[in-house]
Amino acid sequence: MCEGSEVAKRYLRQWRVAPTGPAFSTSTSELIRGVRRNLPVMLKVARVDEEARGSALLEWWGGRGAVRVLKRDDTATLMLRATGPRELAQMAEYGSDAEASAALVQTVRTLHDRPPPEPSDGVPLVPLRQWFGELLDAKTDDPLMCTAAEFAQDLLSSTGPADERALHGDIHHGNVLDFGDGWAAIDPKGLFGHRAFDYANILCNPSLRTAAENLGARLDIISSEGDLDREVLAGWALAWCGLSLVWHQHDTCPSWHAEASRRVGEQLLRALAPEERHR
Repeated sequence: MCEGSEVAKRYLRQWRVAPTGPAFSTSTSELIRGVRRNLPVMLKVARVDEEARGSALLEWWGGRGAVRVLKRDDTATLMLRATGPRELAQMAEYGSDAEASAALVQTVRTLHDRPPPEPSDGVPLVPLRQWFGELLDAKTDDPLMCTAAEFAQDLLSSTGPADERALHGDIHHGNVLDFGDGWAAIDPKGLFGHRAFDYANILCNPSLRTAAENLGARLDIISSEGDLDREVLAGWALAWCGLSLVWHQHDTCPSWHAEASRRVGEQLLRALAPEERHR
């Protein structure tokens, strides 16, 4: 049943996993569904450093708001597999967007409950200033991207220790799954910075329609339930939209998501008057 790589097969043997389906791949990893000691599991073999960094953060979270890691090294991760029936993207598309948004906020708040890791914890995190480097350095006359870069610079410069957290970095409707006993996040990027950033990508997902139609309501839900200033949240979301558009220029962002980022960014740009910036 398993047609995985020799590396993946070695980990299946080493960690005593019985595969339940064929291997499949993303641009960054190889994955195999399986069972270990009667538990549904997922084996992930990293192909890029980003995956290894994210797995280290998952392990550090210890199953609180994130999928529980059972085994891990610098190459592979064995984690629990989601088997619950609910999907946040489907909820958002078919009339339960507010409920989906609330579930995402609660998941992020649980992740952020822990203070940032200490250097001795061995959890490598990328600072948001580095993550935003391509936007800050972009040579463009696109008004949205230019303003997004200005907001990013202001927000990065004004972030204080009280708001700094270990960040998932890619929270959206497809990266928070139903594990039967609750929602938990998967596939973190492993970043460090202002906690509001972890909510920004929610506003651009799971489709162009839902993103454009629900922006105002989502800002209200996230700012209220996430205990965030609404304008600060909107500013980080605008900065994120600009970064997404830079990535789209490099063909690393799906076309629909680039359009959603532009539509949401334009709405935010109209809502955020210059005097409302939080420097």
